[in-house]
Amino acid sequence: MEEIKLTVVQLLKRAREKLESARILLDAKRFDDAISRAYYAAFYAARALLLLLGVQVRTHEGLLSMFGLKVVKQGLLPREIGKYLTELHDARVNSDYAIVVYFDREDAEEYVRKASEVVKAIERVIAEKFGIAVS
Repeated sequence: MEEIKLTVVQLLKRAREKLESARILLDAKRFDDAISRAYYAAFYAARALLLLLGVQVRTHEGLLSMFGLKVVKQGLLPREIGKYLTELHDARVNSDYAIVVYFDREDAEEYVRKASEVVKAIERVIAEKFGIAVS
């Protein structure tokens, strides 16, 4: 369990770093990149929670699926958080790969806000249910 706890702490730190990167990119008007980093903030936090629940995933789609099954359906977090995670994933795919999709400041601000909510909600569950907090 100690190794899992250390991994969880590192994943949560990484989530916070990605969130900070998203804010820096937002300020620099790099909206697509801000959205991509926002997704990864939520992704790392979700991986941390799933790891504590005994679930390891290999793909982004696997993470979304297992988050829905093990976190949202089990009532650990509200549906809205699962919805945000999926929206962030879809926006990240578009921001990283689509040729003709452009996001503006308003879009990027919304996704960074949603990622922040996802990370905070997951950190709260991890602190309350597992007694692990990142300072």
